[in-house]
Amino acid sequence: MASKPAVEKLRSLAQLDVDAVGAYDAAIARVKEPLVRERLNEFRFDHMRHVRELNAFIRELGGEPVQLRPDLKGAAMKGLTAMSSLMGTEAALMAMLGNEEITNRVYELALHFEWSAPVRQLIQKNRQDEERHITWIREAVRVRPWSGDELEAPV
Repeated sequence: MASKPAVEKLRSLAQLDVDAVGAYDAAIARVKEPLVRERLNEFRFDHMRHVRELNAFIRELGGEPVQLRPDLKGAAMKGLTAMSSLMGTEAALMAMLGNEEITNRVYELALHFEWSAPVRQLIQKNRQDEERHITWIREAVRVRPWSGDELEAPV
């Protein structure tokens, strides 16, 4: 695969993760429940790791790594998440669910491209993280562990 198209695709994935970090920041700032905050922080950390690891491949291919600044889509995503989060934990999680649906779709699409083995491995690993995020958020919305009805964290 030519370096330029590969770099652009990797930069796009990395930017998506940067934008996700901003959305997680907005939700974490407004969610009070420790269990939910802890999980959202874990997922935010995953997105930061994705950016760092994707940037390493971008550099290796001669490209310019993405900065930890949201683009226009990221700013909109963060703003919508912040506004939704003002309505409570469930609204914050619903906003994050929408964000994670996007990242899951984009990572799934990225797997259709031709990559070197190490890059494909990283994209698959990141995709698994995204699946874990969306699964937990869906279950948390269903079970509502912060409401007192369910004491354990959903898996």
